[in-house]
Amino acid sequence: MIVPANRGGSVEHFYHFLFGYLLPFLDICHPLREHRRFLLRDCGPMNRLLRELDGFEIALLPTWQVLGSVLANNPSLGALPKLVAPGFDAPAAYDAAVLRRIRALVPELFAARLAAAAERHPQAASDRLVLMVDRAPQDPFYASPRSEKRGAGAQVRSIPNMAEIHAAVAARYEVLVVRLETLPFFEQVYLFSRAWRVVGQHGAGLAHMIWAREDAALVEAIPSPNGVPIGKVAYAAIFRGVCSKIGVRWHGILQEDNHVMLPPARVLKGLAALD
Repeated sequence: MIVPANRGGSVEHFYHFLFGYLLPFLDICHPLREHRRFLLRDCGPMNRLLRELDGFEIALLPTWQVLGSVLANNPSLGALPKLVAPGFDAPAAYDAAVLRRIRALVPELFAARLAAAAERHPQAASDRLVLMVDRAPQDPFYASPRSEKRGAGAQVRSIPNMAEIHAAVAARYEVLVVRLETLPFFEQVYLFSRAWRVVGQHGAGLAHMIWAREDAALVEAIPSPNGVPIGKVAYAAIFRGVCSKIGVRWHGILQEDNHVMLPPARVLKGLAALD
């Protein structure tokens, strides 16, 4: 049984799932994959990503069973061997050595999945691909009583004029717009590993910058509803920190509220600042 020890949020949401449960699980448990069956807690919509982990025999348990078993209230569950997976889903917990190790591990374990993703996305062969991340409408799960934390996707934050921004950027660069929620996990990994520049609003999918190539950079739109300067917006440290630890550049651009138009010229200026 793999007990999550994420540092915040809920592992039903992608950032805390990826950095707080999935990647710690792979890092700790990959040597055991050929002779162990793993019990993980139910992660809601993230369960579909667990099903892509070839070579790992995984079964899901209700959250209460996994967390309750730590106290061994249930004799049958209490007797199971347990591993606690310490999460690093907070900037203070980022460790460059751990991130480098995982960056090398995932392509080794899932080479076939990544090769298949490359075949499905031939446009990513470009060495100067700008990957634009659009936010999809939230999965209905996050509006239901089953969700540990309500709200996700475009309900939380959005860029309503993404099509206008896409047109402006595409006039100068090779661009691919994606909604990560619609893609298999390893297609997401592959696209971020190929992107020369990533453009996106602050959101969990930008955790994929962990796979970025050395010359990549992130232009992140930082909503600041209260007019706080980007340098003082607390959550700007999340993906700026990931980029810093893996040695790629980050540039923040201001979005005045969570759902207001973002001027295309501001995005182009952010991209130009990284040239």
